[in-house]
Amino acid sequence: MLVSLLSSQYSRIQTIAEAWIAQGAQAFGVYEHGRPLVYWPSGQRMLPPDLTAAIYQYDEIVGELHLSGLRNEAARRRLQADASLIGYILQLEYELQCLTADLVTSQDQQLALYRLTQAMRDLVTIRETLTAVVSEAQRMLKGRSGFAAYIPTHGGDPLIVQSAENSLNTEAIWRLYWQLQTADRPLLLSEEDGDLRRPPGVRNLMLIPIRVRGMVMACLGIMDRADRFGTPELKLGRAIADQASAQIERILLYQEMVEQARLRSEMDLARRVQTDLLPRSLPNVSGLDIYAYSRPALQVGGDFFDFINLPNHPFIFTIGDVSGKGVSAALLMSMTRTALHSKAQFMPAPTPALVMRQSNEDLYNDFTRIGVFATVFVGQYDDAERVITYANAGHAPVIYRPRNGRAELLLADNTAIGILPVNHFQNRSLAIEDGDLLIVATDGFSDARNDQDELFGIERLLVAVDELAAQPAQAITDALFRAIDQFSAGHPQDDDQTLIVLKGAAP
Repeated sequence: MLVSLLSSQYSRIQTIAEAWIAQGAQAFGVYEHGRPLVYWPSGQRMLPPDLTAAIYQYDEIVGELHLSGLRNEAARRRLQADASLIGYILQLEYELQCLTADLVTSQDQQLALYRLTQAMRDLVTIRETLTAVVSEAQRMLKGRSGFAAYIPTHGGDPLIVQSAENSLNTEAIWRLYWQLQTADRPLLLSEEDGDLRRPPGVRNLMLIPIRVRGMVMACLGIMDRADRFGTPELKLGRAIADQASAQIERILLYQEMVEQARLRSEMDLARRVQTDLLPRSLPNVSGLDIYAYSRPALQVGGDFFDFINLPNHPFIFTIGDVSGKGVSAALLMSMTRTALHSKAQFMPAPTPALVMRQSNEDLYNDFTRIGVFATVFVGQYDDAERVITYANAGHAPVIYRPRNGRAELLLADNTAIGILPVNHFQNRSLAIEDGDLLIVATDGFSDARNDQDELFGIERLLVAVDELAAQPAQAITDALFRAIDQFSAGHPQDDDQTLIVLKGAAP
C-alpha cells in the first residue's frame, strides 16, 4: 500500500524531503519494514538515521521516515508530524480504493440485477423464473450450487428447482424451506459456526425468503461459497429475492387474468346457450295476447319459460324455477326444460298433469342425487273452449284476474319436481275470456328486496296486477319489471326473475 502511495503522491513527499534538505538535513528517506523505498538526495548512499518516525495505518505500523543530520527536539516533532500526515494520506488513499471497489461492485451488481430483470421479463411460468433466479444468484454470489423451492397458496403442486451442481435431495430442501418459514428471516448457516441445521457435506449456506403477497411462498438457497457469506452477500441475495418476488407476482396476476378471461368466456357462452334455449319469438295463438321475459340474477340462472305451438297440437306453455343460481342452476334448468319440452311435444295426447308426471319420473333420480328441486307450472290452452288447463308443481306466484274481478293468488296443489318419486299431479281449469288475465311469475318477483331488506311480497304484486289489468300483455310485463326495479333501487337482484302474461283477446 505504501508503494502505491509513493506512486500517486510522489511530488508531495518529494516536497517534504526537499524542505528537510533545505533545513540542513543530510538525508531523508521512506522505509518499509527496514527496506528503503525512496530517499533524498537521490543517487547518494543513505546515511544511518539520526531520527525515525513510524507511519501508521489504522494503528498498524506500515513504514518509517528516516532523517540524517538533525537530531534536536524540534526536528523530532516535525518528523513525527510528517509521518502522521503521510499516514493520514495513506489511510485516505486506502478508503478511496475501498470506496471505488465498492462502487465498482455495486455497479456490477446493479447491472447483473438489471440483466436478471430483463431476462425474466418474458418468462411466463414460475419454474422458468426460479431457474433463472437460481442460475444468476449462484453466479453473482459465487456459490458452488443453488436451489429454489416454491409452494403456491392456491393449492397447486409444490416446486423445486436446482442448479446442475446441486447434490441435495428434495427432503433436505423441504426441511430447509420449513426452517426458513419458522425463522421468517434470512438464514446464514456455516461450518465455522457449527450450525447443525446445515445438510451434511455443505460448508456454508445462505437461505433467503421470497415473499409474494405478504407471505413466504418461496425460498432461494446458495451453497458453498469460497468465502463466508457476509453482509454484502446478504444484501445482494435480498435484492435478487425481491426481483424474483416481483416476477412471481406478475406471473400470478397474469394467470389470474387468463383464468378470469376463460371464466368470462365460459359464462358468456353459457348465457348465449341459455338465451338460445328460450323461445326466440312469441307464439301467435288465437284468443290470447301473450308476452314473456326472463332476467337472470347472474349471467345465467335457473329460471326458464317455453312454448310448444305446433299444427294439430294443443298450445302448451311452461315456466319453471330450479333451486339455486348461476351455472349449476342453468345446467339443471336445461335438463328440466328439455324433459318438459320433449314430453309436451311428442306425447300423442298430452295434458299438463301427464307431462308433469313423466318429467318428474325422468328427473327424480338425478335431482335427488345432487339435492335440488324445480318448481314448474304447465298450462294448456283450448281455443275452442277458451279454457286454460294447468298443473302446478309447487310454483308461485300464479295470479288469475278475471276481467270483472280482483286479482287472486292460485295456490300450488302439488310438490315440486324432484321431491317425490311418484307425484299424482292434477289438472285444474280456468276460463280465459276477453280481458281475463293469467300471470305466472317466478319468486324473484315476490321475493325482491329493497334497501331496508323489505320484501316486495304477494300483496304488492296483486295490487300492481289490478292496476295494470286493462293494458296489453307486453305493457303489463314491462310495468311489473319497472315496479320491481323501483322498489329494489339500490339493492342488487337476489334471484332470477321470469314472467309469462296471458290475456284473453278477441279471436
